[in-house]
Amino acid sequence: MRFHRLLSTLTLLTTCLVGSGCATTIKIRSNRPGRIGVDATNHIVMVKGLGRRSAREEVAQQVIDQCRRSGYFSVQDRTDDPIFVQVAGGRVQIDSGEEAFPEPLSAGLKIDVLELDCEREVQTVRVRDHHTGVIFYEHYPVQRGSALLAVTLFAPDGRTYIAEREYEYAFTTSDLFAHREDVTYEALARAVEALLGDITPRQVVARVRLDDDDEAQADIIETAKAGNIGLAAQDAEVYAEANPSNPAAAYNLAVFLDAMGRYEEALAWYDKAMRNGSKSYYTRARAQCARRHADTRALQAGPIR
Repeated sequence: MRFHRLLSTLTLLTTCLVGSGCATTIKIRSNRPGRIGVDATNHIVMVKGLGRRSAREEVAQQVIDQCRRSGYFSVQDRTDDPIFVQVAGGRVQIDSGEEAFPEPLSAGLKIDVLELDCEREVQTVRVRDHHTGVIFYEHYPVQRGSALLAVTLFAPDGRTYIAEREYEYAFTTSDLFAHREDVTYEALARAVEALLGDITPRQVVARVRLDDDDEAQADIIETAKAGNIGLAAQDAEVYAEANPSNPAAAYNLAVFLDAMGRYEEALAWYDKAMRNGSKSYYTRARAQCARRHADTRALQAGPIR
């Protein structure tokens, strides 16, 4: 599936080496789960929620468009199908005459539109005169769009990632000629953006220092600087095996393996480096690798039964 391939591409190595004073660092990019974990889910099935039809259609379109832009989730719109979901005791009950979820890594998404409106109001702004220091108030007519959504996101087995959580957003504009629907749908778009921001993995970048105190590894580090991390890792492994008590050899090999997404091997070599050396950045690098390893496992693991 293309989303699995995308995840693998993003979580494996995108690296560059930069000289920073006397130290050389390597930049490692990886994916971190969203604030609300959703197992390895990368396909969303939208089911019918509450609210007027035009509002529900706009919600579905916003979810589809924003997921397409982010490139992580695929979305299937089944809001017109007879699939009914109720939340009870932190789980969902799914009533459907057919298979609602075509694959095990799907998640169901039900969005109730509780409020979607636009009103004109007067906004008051506190202003201080720069010359006299006098404080006065100015009043501006504005249009205020508001959206309030109740979101339930759930696994096919009934577990809930989100259970009827409210996402609310208000959008204000001084353009009194803007169409009311445009203003309300802008607020709706921001509410959907907040929801997807909670569940979509994000890319993070860590800059990890290499140990360039060992002059015998200069050629290996130069190979890495030239962009060939794989060859640098091969050479570093030969050197580390030949010098089992050299902490810099074990450490640099760990960093190269870390950059290649081979986290379990990297952690073993970080541990070996720390048994033979005590540089503070060894500990920091190992902790960062452990976090990347945990994040990758969370994003690749199947649903918990």
